[in-house]
Amino acid sequence: MNSKSEIIKLLFVISLLLTFLEAKTYKIGFAQDTLSNDWRKAQADQLIYYSKKYNFLELTISDAKGSVANQIAAIEKFIKEDYDFIITSPINASITSVVLKKAVDKGIKVILLSRGINSDHYTSFIAPDNYKIGQEAAKYLLNKMNYQGTVLMLQGLEGTTSSTLREKGFEDIAKNYENIKIIKVRGNYLRNDTIKALEDVYEKGIKFDAIYSHSDSMAAGAKIVIEKKDNKKIPIIGIDYIKEAKESILSGKQLASFIYPTAAKEGIETIVSIIEGKEVAKNQTIETVLVDKNNVMKIEPIF
Repeated sequence: MNSKSEIIKLLFVISLLLTFLEAKTYKIGFAQDTLSNDWRKAQADQLIYYSKKYNFLELTISDAKGSVANQIAAIEKFIKEDYDFIITSPINASITSVVLKKAVDKGIKVILLSRGINSDHYTSFIAPDNYKIGQEAAKYLLNKMNYQGTVLMLQGLEGTTSSTLREKGFEDIAKNYENIKIIKVRGNYLRNDTIKALEDVYEKGIKFDAIYSHSDSMAAGAKIVIEKKDNKKIPIIGIDYIKEAKESILSGKQLASFIYPTAAKEGIETIVSIIEGKEVAKNQTIETVLVDKNNVMKIEPIF
């Protein structure tokens, strides 16, 4: 027996055992906007899926039910309970910024997914470029309208950076065409809210020629009302590219959509990188793609 070899093997096993005993479980708190929205639910589900790939991650999810106060309370709870990481998609860019400063000051790493805040009180912000999406949506839709007519903009949740940038990007292109008019109604990224808002539009006799929706969920709600109230085919462009959008593009009920990943995978990978001591970018932009009848069969929906 080679005693030196046996000693080396024993030391290796001891090293592994010590590593195992010293292994830390990192607590992640995800303060979600709402779980009643399809996209937001998918984001939470995907965070669960990707976090389970690492046995040293422990994920807790809170549902703010669309309330800024609830989301802030959840973040405060994560701070008080000394979580290692906080993930959130802020409902309000300004208010959330204040509470996230407390987390950063305490040494908690903050990961923002899909929506930003009005300060630099975060570790990494991961999202597609919402302003650019708004611009590209305008270029595509206005071209289909021959640069004339009225666009009904279905706005997302007020106060979120995603809604603000999607709106501004679209308007900055549209303002170059004098024969384009924009009217706005707020659907809050929800089907039911959009259905109510659009029924009100029809009741008031407001006319429009096309729809730019800040999400495909709102576009789906709009299509329900349009089919009941209007026989006219309305050009619609949305954002997210969910399964319903793919089906609508294939059936000709929707012109196009933009892929808007949940950033869950990238969020978990960023956390793992931080744990491993690697540097992570303060801002990470995820690429997006316009999907229409020309490439819809080649691209799978995000969920």
